[in-house]
Amino acid sequence: MGWEIRNRISLCAALGAIAAAAGGARADGGLAPLSSVPVPAPVGGDIVDNAAAVRLGKALFWDAQAGSDGQMACASCHFHAGTDTRRLNTLHPGPNGLFETGGVTSAGQTLPAVNVVSDDRVGSGGVLSTTFRAIADDPANPVDVCDTNIDPLFGAHRLVTGRQAPPVVGAVFNRDNFWDGRGNHRFNRQNPFGAAGGPGPYVENDSLASQSVGPILSSVEMSCAGRTFNGPGSVGAKLMARPPLQFQVVAPTDSVLGAISAYPQPGLRVSYAQLVSDAFGAPAAAGAVDGFSSLWGQAIAAYEATLIPDHTPLDRYLAGDRSALTGNQQRGLNVFTGKASCTKCHAGPELTDASVGFASRNGLINSDGGDQGFHNLGVRPTVEDPGRAGVGPTGSFSVSAAAADHGAFKTPGLRNVGLTAPYFHNGGKATLADVVDFYDRGGDFANPERSKELKRLGLSTSDKSALVDFLQNGLTDCRVAAQAAPFDHPSLAVPDGPGLDAIGAPGTGPCP
Repeated sequence: MGWEIRNRISLCAALGAIAAAAGGARADGGLAPLSSVPVPAPVGGDIVDNAAAVRLGKALFWDAQAGSDGQMACASCHFHAGTDTRRLNTLHPGPNGLFETGGVTSAGQTLPAVNVVSDDRVGSGGVLSTTFRAIADDPANPVDVCDTNIDPLFGAHRLVTGRQAPPVVGAVFNRDNFWDGRGNHRFNRQNPFGAAGGPGPYVENDSLASQSVGPILSSVEMSCAGRTFNGPGSVGAKLMARPPLQFQVVAPTDSVLGAISAYPQPGLRVSYAQLVSDAFGAPAAAGAVDGFSSLWGQAIAAYEATLIPDHTPLDRYLAGDRSALTGNQQRGLNVFTGKASCTKCHAGPELTDASVGFASRNGLINSDGGDQGFHNLGVRPTVEDPGRAGVGPTGSFSVSAAAADHGAFKTPGLRNVGLTAPYFHNGGKATLADVVDFYDRGGDFANPERSKELKRLGLSTSDKSALVDFLQNGLTDCRVAAQAAPFDHPSLAVPDGPGLDAIGAPGTGPCP
């Protein structure tokens, strides 16, 4: 059976290659099992043992000590199918500074599952407004020494990001990461901005690493303002002096960390120095404090590259199992590839034109003249958020410099989309039915920059129902829903959110 499935996958890939060589777009958008796509690999990095780098990266990603407050880990905004589903204190009032959605009138309130019809955004709760002074001398203390400020919008509550947290699950296939793509495919070892943000030497094809070094120093997301990555008093100095995950439980069956878990005690049985040495070599461990941003980025990228959701019903269906999708879901797939034209943007095995593979096949400029994989969909007026046309250290993130990039955002891959509400960069749509209605009417705002690919669809009620069923159920990897390997994790107390138990490789239930 394995031989047969592998050959079906190869056939799908071959058909895609033939269609691409012929210069014609496939009617199904080039859909194929995700397992048919090579996982993009970094070039020019420093990892000497990838399995060890995955161990280090998973520890860093889930370690709440990384946050200045000793509570905010990377995972605190990516704990549910790689995203953030919190509702308490997650509304950002937008450019006008007024809370206008779902009865929320100020920070610190719970937002119901409603659509956003103002300039508000559903973001992610971060840290309090603080200014960095020092790291604590005591390695048993995970909290940085910081001065507390009173923020004019959020007062004494945690700050909230101005965009929804994109999923990290499957993000390895994105050419550039973040909604605006500032997580550049060239990792400069210091910040997200690629060649525009530092001289290198670069790690090519590693936007996951570029993305990972952004939130850790953000004074909204994880850090007291003014904290540094490298050198004395830095993030590196703090973590290298502390036992990994010392306040969090790691299941003995954890797929990556189980063999070094200190269970039933919290933490691991090895130090960060040992984890770094195993992944990058002894010299790197000796200089880890001064080069921590480079190690952090590459290790977290190695871990996130394992989070590949290729066991969805759609993947099984495309590999030849015609029973993997129900009849209604198959109809929804037909709407997806046909009448709804979803595969114009959610294309290829990765279900996004923002992927490494799509860019290599189709070039770096899209049909609107903007950057490949980024589109203005009329979700909100362009003036509210520049998106791809946003400005970094040396200019706009836009490579094409086209008008189409103003208010344009990255096309997300859709696997597990049924688990990741709310939707769009502003979290503005509460349900998948709301998203389908949005596309059916051709968007909400007739921005001059809006993609010409966006048109009224004329979907029937049954079309919409089938499409939602396909999106909700046909694209969910059961391992993600059940938190089974590789999606298992240490325990984590999410600020203003749930307390997560340590989950080992078997997850919380069986998967087909």
